[in-house]
Amino acid sequence: MTVHFASQTEIQNWNSLIIKNPDGGNIFQANGFARTKESYNWTPHYLVANDLFMLILERKIPILGNYWYMPKGPGVLDADNLKMILPELREFAKQNDVFFIKLEPQFIKTEDTLIKLQELGLSIRHGVQVPNTVILDISANIDDIVASFSPKTRYNIRSAKKANVTTEVVPITKESCVLFYDLLVKTIHGRAHMRNFQYYEKFWMSHGETGSGIFLFAKSGENIISMNFITILGAKAVRKDAASTREFDVRGASALLEVATIEYLKEKGVTEYDLCGTPPSDQIKNQDHPYYGVGSFKTGFNSNVTDFIGCCDFIIKPTAYKIWNKIGERVAKKLYQCKYHDSYY
Repeated sequence: MTVHFASQTEIQNWNSLIIKNPDGGNIFQANGFARTKESYNWTPHYLVANDLFMLILERKIPILGNYWYMPKGPGVLDADNLKMILPELREFAKQNDVFFIKLEPQFIKTEDTLIKLQELGLSIRHGVQVPNTVILDISANIDDIVASFSPKTRYNIRSAKKANVTTEVVPITKESCVLFYDLLVKTIHGRAHMRNFQYYEKFWMSHGETGSGIFLFAKSGENIISMNFITILGAKAVRKDAASTREFDVRGASALLEVATIEYLKEKGVTEYDLCGTPPSDQIKNQDHPYYGVGSFKTGFNSNVTDFIGCCDFIIKPTAYKIWNKIGERVAKKLYQCKYHDSYY
């Protein structure tokens, strides 16, 4: 196995290639995400190792070398498969003055997996992307899918229907981005970090332009009361962003929007729908957790929370990595925040 940079033809067909990875591809490995990050001081690189396709984001760190981050990748299924690509990946990284790679494979968090990763010399870290989520199998017919929801969620869906809530698929345009962002600001209301409008607009528009993203709105009359931004890659979809209002609150509107989203995704051949983000499974019932409400809503569709491992650092140059880990990352984040008023990642 040899690792090399992708050809221009491979880059142009990147999304169709990554869905052939063992994990079926991930939207954070797709070209829409790469294009967004390229606008925010990351340099995307597209790597190929036999039939495995990997997106790398690079930042140059003075004195230490290059830092590589592989969001939600590589797209292998377990630690044993990861072990097979690490030697060649290490040599390729050395050739490109890389001092460590932050890997983020979608491995279910188990004691056995954590031990295997540590045996490979990988340092387990917190995930950059959210490592805990609820995933829905939407391969069944819609009636059976809805029947699997919790009684409360089904009741809320019926309530929204009685209140004449309507749903629609909305093209991603400048105008619809403004509407979504305004409602997102009201929804989050300072409870979590939010990037500026330009970042979200770039992210949403990049996926809309490549056919891998769509907005869905729920409305009461003419009032928009709930919104979803959905990414689609092959047979997988992710509810990347969502917003709702209490100003024109209608019980069950967001739940009904999920049903409409699932129906739309099924038409597109999607069989796996990731609701993207909950508290960890051992905190899902903790009412003091800042995302308890989010978790409560999502587990109404599936009570099983999936915990992924997060990130693991693949150390190429130990001395440079120690400096980065001890002080470099902290300084880089602070300087970046001061200069760009934005999150480093």
